[in-house]
Formats: sequence, structure tokens, C-alpha cells
Amino acid sequence: MKLTAFTQIIVTIAVTAWVFILPVEAVATILVLELALLLYIKHDKMTMAAIGGLAVFTGMMVLLQLLFGTSLSLALIGGLRMLVMTMAFLCMLAATRIQDIAKALVDRFCLPCEYAFMLTTALRFVPNFLTDSEITLDAQSCRGYSNRGNIIKRFLAYLVVIRPLVMRAVAKSETLALSMELKGFGGNTYKNMPSEPLGLADYLVLLLVVVLSTYPFWINSIQNL
Repeated sequence: MKLTAFTQIIVTIAVTAWVFILPVEAVATILVLELALLLYIKHDKMTMAAIGGLAVFTGMMVLLQLLFGTSLSLALIGGLRMLVMTMAFLCMLAATRIQDIAKALVDRFCLPCEYAFMLTTALRFVPNFLTDSEITLDAQSCRGYSNRGNIIKRFLAYLVVIRPLVMRAVAKSETLALSMELKGFGGNTYKNMPSEPLGLADYLVLLLVVVLSTYPFWINSIQNL
């Protein structure tokens, strides 16, 4: 079942709202479905690292909430909601091409092409940034760099990696800007791409989004009967 980029963007936005209106059990079910879908679409080393990083970040957020006096149940629910929202974006990026997302943002959501390009370029730079960080770590290791020790020592050691990473990112951004200028980037950039018509699967998924998004309203109606 192939969904268009428009439908996947709508589903991703809807998931960020569902975590606040659906019961915790339903949110946990969505998380399990997201994990299964993400591993089905793409189960390489980078995907596993992204899932592990999100899990660690969620644990840190839960710990910070506990330190500031939040109850354990509320902290776990908050961490679950954040994890579901970020996993939704990972699923969208794994299942959809970046150029299709930009095309949908321009055509369906009437977003100016400059803003759509900036958003999709930022998403494209994330995996490139992770790859550059691994290359930089390997290069620094060849020069005697060591990231062993406790958490504080590792954090201080990573400061050595920040400067070359920033320099590589600046160099890539300058190359990208020059390429855009030479190729005549402008308002007609995404108009030449073929449009994706909505199919039966898209309408079914959009109908499911509407039903789940209106959950508080129809569940109250049923209870009042």
C-alpha cells in the first residue's frame, strides 16, 4: 500500500495531536506500530542508532522531570508522548523521498518553495551530519583521540569533534548555495515535478485520521446516550 507524501504528512501531523487526545493505551499501541513499520521499511545500522538515540533522550527527559518533582506516571506518559511524536517523523522520512515532501508542501499546503526547500534541506542534512560525525570520530581516533571514561569525560572529549563538524557543515552549505544559484532555483523548481494523485489507500487513511482525531467528541456522544 503506497501512500502519497501528502497523506503521510497529514498522518504525521495527526499523530502529534493524537498523543494528547487518545488514551495512554492507544498511544502505546501507536508506538509499537511505528517501531514495526520503521523496522519493516528500513532496518539498517543508522535506523537502529536513531531509535537508540531517541530512547536514550526520552529516558533523560523522564529523569529530568522526576528531578523537578513530577510524579513517575506523568513523567513516563510525557516521555511516551514525545517518543511517539519523534518516531512519527522518522517513519515519514524513511517511507517518503525528501523531494516528494517538498512537492507536497508547495502544491497541497501552498507553502512558498523557499521555505519548503529550507525545511526539506534541514531534514536531509540530519543523516549527512550523523555520517560526518562518524567520519570525524574515526579520524580523531587515528590521531589518538579517546572517548572512554565517565559521562563527563566523554562530553568534554566530544568538544574536539565539534569544530571539524561545523566546518564541514559550513562547507557543504556553501556548496549547496552555489549549486542552487547555478541551477536557477526559484518558484518553478517544484512545478516541473509530476504530481501525485490521491488513491484509494490515501482516502481510507485520511478517513481513519478524521475518525481518530474526533475521538473525544464521538466517545462523549456515545457515553451520553
